[in-house]
Amino acid sequence: MRLLGDWLTRFDGLLDGEFQVLCFAIPRRYVLSLSLVVLVKLAMAAALYFYLGIGSEMTFWMDPSKVAPLPQNEILLSGNGAFRWAYLFLGWDSAWYASIASSGYSFSSQSFAFMPGLPALASLFGVFLSNPLPAIAFICLISGVLWITLFESVAEHYMGRREAFLGTLMFALSPFTLLFTTVAYSEGLFLLLTLTAWKLYLDKRYFSASLASALVTLVRIPGFLIVLPMIVGLLSSRERVFRLKDLLILAPSAFVLLLWAGFMWLSTGDPIALFHNSEWSGMYTLPTYLTGILPSVGLEALCFPVPYLNIHWFLSTAIWGSILLLPFLTWRLYKFDRGLVLYCLAYITGVLVFGAVVSLPRFMAVLFPLWLPVAGLLRGRRWSPLLAIASIAVCFILWAGFIGGVFVG
Repeated sequence: MRLLGDWLTRFDGLLDGEFQVLCFAIPRRYVLSLSLVVLVKLAMAAALYFYLGIGSEMTFWMDPSKVAPLPQNEILLSGNGAFRWAYLFLGWDSAWYASIASSGYSFSSQSFAFMPGLPALASLFGVFLSNPLPAIAFICLISGVLWITLFESVAEHYMGRREAFLGTLMFALSPFTLLFTTVAYSEGLFLLLTLTAWKLYLDKRYFSASLASALVTLVRIPGFLIVLPMIVGLLSSRERVFRLKDLLILAPSAFVLLLWAGFMWLSTGDPIALFHNSEWSGMYTLPTYLTGILPSVGLEALCFPVPYLNIHWFLSTAIWGSILLLPFLTWRLYKFDRGLVLYCLAYITGVLVFGAVVSLPRFMAVLFPLWLPVAGLLRGRRWSPLLAIASIAVCFILWAGFIGGVFVG
């Protein structure tokens, strides 16, 4: 960002100083990046709250005449009398997390598609707030901003402080990242724990990194993949005699996966129920799309039509943009860290084979390594501040659609 970069050059102390809080010295650049994103989120939330009349009017997810009568949606329809502010952040998969927090996994076979990390936290906080809806909204709001300083710290391992600061802002303010680390989804918590694991690894705290990786796995199945670049890094930097020991960094995540498979087996008789019971299984995964949808529908399939979903107009553009940008960003990432390239490829492969293609922009929004090269690409570009403003505007439109029952990813 040339304009912003020139301004920061005149005030070098703005990024290089520290704030002293009790016995902790907190770098100013971390406080500044965090504060800017928090202000953007609060401003957008306030604007939507008054624009949509959430404080007084019945919105989409409160209206039984509009919301599909599915088991997971009952909790949204039953809670519209209190904590109306929480409905700024609730919709679609939020209902699954809140329902699991309230009723466990037995209310629907499809609930096993969602890992227990976020529902467990929501259940814990729900004890104090007497309702899982504000609890899950609160947890996602907090975790959805705490990851920002962690990413900036990780980025500084690969680049200069000012470049990392600008790259962090572009990552945090990109439309799908900004939205899904704000609403009641697991993306913010996933990012927070993934970055914690990788930061601990970079600091050579391998045991702690392995435990953090296991926590990520409890939030989303792909969480265990973060140990892959750790293993690659360890195997390439140590003597052969230590290689068996290096592989033990995978043990906590593998243990979590085995526990989850055992729980699904005891509950449903299917140890991989999460792949079989999801409403997306077999529909609009990349193999299904290429072998079934595209040949039968033709060019109209470029819009990724789903008959019973009201899909946001911007989503098709975002899907194809994600697909086209992926090879370029992966190539650029190769210059930063080859192990993280393996992580990205494994993650994307899992998404395309087992996940819904319509959610690709959301999945890529939390793939933090792909954002490391972005700062370098935008550095010195006069139009970069305009890109950040446009990203916020697009996020506002997507967020309004999310609250209004439009599928945005």
